[in-house]
Amino acid sequence: VRSVVFLNRGAGGNKLLTPYSYDGYQNLDDLRAAVCKIREKYPLAPIIVGGTSMGGITLVHYLATYGRDSHITAALIQSAGWCIFESIKSLSKPSNMIFNLYLTHRYKSVILANRELFEAEGMDVDVLLRCRTVQEIHKKYVVPRHGYDNVEDYWNKLSPHRQLLHVRVPLLCLNAADDVFSPEKSIPVHLTEKNPNVAFVVTAKGGHIGFMEGMNPKKMGYNDVLFYEFVTMIRKCLEDGELMLNGQWTNETTNVSDAESRKLYPVWPRS
Repeated sequence: VRSVVFLNRGAGGNKLLTPYSYDGYQNLDDLRAAVCKIREKYPLAPIIVGGTSMGGITLVHYLATYGRDSHITAALIQSAGWCIFESIKSLSKPSNMIFNLYLTHRYKSVILANRELFEAEGMDVDVLLRCRTVQEIHKKYVVPRHGYDNVEDYWNKLSPHRQLLHVRVPLLCLNAADDVFSPEKSIPVHLTEKNPNVAFVVTAKGGHIGFMEGMNPKKMGYNDVLFYEFVTMIRKCLEDGELMLNGQWTNETTNVSDAESRKLYPVWPRS
């Protein structure tokens, strides 16, 4: 087993080389380059990818965009937000403002760490650093920087719920009903009826990337156990010949192509 960690632009303390950080929707080329590099180096190895929170959102968009050509055998995500409008509504509640402030701080940390780069592009960094909510950051930073019409346009495109219909590989999604970033009513469990490749596990508790179990929270949590079992199952299916390297089941009867799938379930066009 080989492990690879993919860091989005500006994440992990890395300096930006261009005045564009990741927005969860448009930066698929970075993930594509990493996956293709791995596939080139290990052409016969299964690639199982995990995504957490915004990383899970990006992963769904990637899988839906590239279909059978994703080079990914299977995927699992945890604590992804499915309808960003509902996420923002939840984060705007007084009881959840601490999470809103934390997310805003994360955005501002990237901006501050790359201040000279952004100022060279004519951006007023001081105005951005005065933003107090994630809504403000999206409006004053993400929207103009990444070319969206407005925040509603960004939130609509970022929301990955309808993209689930285009996922062509086994995908396991873990969410908690009490996650303030992804309210229970926005979790699109019903879409599994239209796409058998997608499965949901929704726990009553777990918050956002929590899922701790037992008296010792430092031990493996429910998410660790679930994802380990999922990876073990995928490897067994590959060994038994039930699943192919590109994520297609050998007994799959549908002949619907990626193009035909988009006609059946149209989603917003990707620029």
